[in-house]
Amino acid sequence: MNNIDLRKKYRSRDLSKDLISAYIQQQLVEDNFDWIKSFVKDGKLVGGGKVKPNGCKKTYDVIFVYNPNKKGRKENIYINDSKIKFGIVPHLYNDHSLCLYHPSDLSPFTPFSFVDTIPWISKWFVAYELWLKYGVWLDKEFKH
Repeated sequence: MNNIDLRKKYRSRDLSKDLISAYIQQQLVEDNFDWIKSFVKDGKLVGGGKVKPNGCKKTYDVIFVYNPNKKGRKENIYINDSKIKFGIVPHLYNDHSLCLYHPSDLSPFTPFSFVDTIPWISKWFVAYELWLKYGVWLDKEFKH
């Protein structure tokens, strides 16, 4: 195949897409969090598992999608629990995914990756159970 044929073949593909980040994050997540199982499909990391954070009464079923090619927030983390509803429970986005941080909390000078958000899931559950008990979100928050 010559250079002209190669250009025609790849012209229709978006070579600017990051197709490897999801695999890197998958390895980091699975190496550090034994409760998570995941797979990569179409450049996205998809996975989840069951977690019972220290101090929590309940075990939670978590599902996530990490898309390194998405603009803005690249991760969506969901709880598979019909009792946790947007509009009632604080710190959920409209799509019912967890609000784990505010973008202004992140320094533009510090590297940030999906694996960094995993411990924040447990922190969210602790704050959620305290909110159920006391009616106040007892963690740092940005009103939205």
